[in-house]
Amino acid sequence: MTAAPLLPGPPGAVPPGGPGFRDPLTRTLLAHDGYTTPALEAIVDAELSVRVVCQHDTSAAGLPGTVLDALRLSGQDRVLVRRSRLVHGELTVSLNYVVAAHGRARTYGVDDLGSPIGRSLMSRGVAQRRRILRTGLARWPDGRLCAARAYVLLLDQPLCYIRETFNPGVVSPEHDPGLDEGPDWHDEPDSRRAERD
Repeated sequence: MTAAPLLPGPPGAVPPGGPGFRDPLTRTLLAHDGYTTPALEAIVDAELSVRVVCQHDTSAAGLPGTVLDALRLSGQDRVLVRRSRLVHGELTVSLNYVVAAHGRARTYGVDDLGSPIGRSLMSRGVAQRRRILRTGLARWPDGRLCAARAYVLLLDQPLCYIRETFNPGVVSPEHDPGLDEGPDWHDEPDSRRAERD
């Protein structure tokens, strides 16, 4: 499965809040710095569950500098890479790409296959905050444009990098003509260099 790319450019180049998106709900969701699952549940008026598509431990060596810097990691570190979907029945509401420092992922339940990351943290009573790196357009797997955001989830230090792309049938991707539909953002591991165990 190929995850949808975000717009190019350095983190923080697009101010939080979904500038260029016409729908106020989309702008609010993209700027929201709390847990995503409850926000999406309010939109669809239903409880969502997580389906982990794949999850594996790998070397951080193949990650782009943007992700390494955001997580304060070096290429010698190990990371957990997770791809998941938040769903209601057969409806996929969001696609999620997560990179987390290996040891911290276990400690805080990021590797829990049965629970969204936010719920894992809430169940542990862990205080967190999010630093939004980017908001913009991506491509849903069927080729439609969709709204997306990337952020770092912070505890006392960065826990994980998360990119969320939102189903355009649920979260409107309507945007102003000036909002760039640029190429890949390249926040994925370089498979030629990454070591996969």
